[in-house]
Amino acid sequence: MIRSLAFGQYIHKDSVVHKLDPRIKLCYLLLTSILIFFITSPYKAALFSLFVASSAALAKIEFQIIIKNLRPFFFIFTFIMSMYAIFSPEQFALGLIAIWRFFVLVVLSLIFTFTTTISSITASIENLLRPLKIFGIHSRNAAVMTAVTLRFIPVMFLSLEKLREAMLARLANLRKTKNIRLMMLAMLEKMFKSAHNLSCAMQARLYNEDAESSKTFSLSKSDYISIFVILVVISIVYY
Repeated sequence: MIRSLAFGQYIHKDSVVHKLDPRIKLCYLLLTSILIFFITSPYKAALFSLFVASSAALAKIEFQIIIKNLRPFFFIFTFIMSMYAIFSPEQFALGLIAIWRFFVLVVLSLIFTFTTTISSITASIENLLRPLKIFGIHSRNAAVMTAVTLRFIPVMFLSLEKLREAMLARLANLRKTKNIRLMMLAMLEKMFKSAHNLSCAMQARLYNEDAESSKTFSLSKSDYISIFVILVVISIVYY
């Protein structure tokens, strides 16, 4: 199941969303992620869900891929709803809204990483944060850290799957807390080693935090149309 996850991986397709300026998509992701916390009405939640579903369809993301990426969270969803049903049945609707928000955040992030290359994400973050240079903040560092984090997400899932298979091969019972703790400790050790190796590799290649990306962006007609659409969505949902 973990091997089938596409979260954090770019998949090339000829879609409208793929062609949008990565800076615009990044701003959309941040804006909509904040917007959903102001939605409390089921009617507005349904409208926003329709917008997210339309975005996924325009990005040509198959429904099966979304389900596969959400499957690891189904247990958490069930647990949260069970707690609401047992201890706060009068606030069950609030529990549904909370799960819906988490669901939408995952899908929005999936759409962004699915349609945007790591290099474009790095360049767009660097471009957007460039004005902070006057405060001594290196935009390249923030961009590289974000890109590395996105790279580590699928690697982390694959490493976790290999560790799980190795422990099962040794007849470990993963339902026991002790074995789960050992697996997570091994996972953390592996990730820290990977981070150390990456740091050494960057130093060996003379990484320069003052260097700037040569990639340039320009807004197209599709970008301006998308800006109009997102403003309409915000006005409908917020007001």
